[in-house]
Amino acid sequence: MAEFKRRNLPPPPSPAEAPANLRAPETAPTDGRSLRATGRTHQLATRVRAEFYDELKIYAATHRIKLVEVLERAFEALKEREKSSG
Repeated sequence: MAEFKRRNLPPPPSPAEAPANLRAPETAPTDGRSLRATGRTHQLATRVRAEFYDELKIYAATHRIKLVEVLERAFEALKEREKSSG
């Protein structure tokens, strides 16, 4: 086992002085990416007309939502319309 050089560090606390959280399970801190996770894991790539793309981007930016949210909402509205008409 390699020996590590201690530089300007105090000696470690004794087991009696160590806090109880040392016996608790270790958990990773929550970061910003984890908090923004949406569960979207599959990529969708398609080609569209430039006019459609521009309108889609403007709509999303105006409503401060992601492009995928516009598509998800549109698909849900389409399903509801078909369900109510059929």
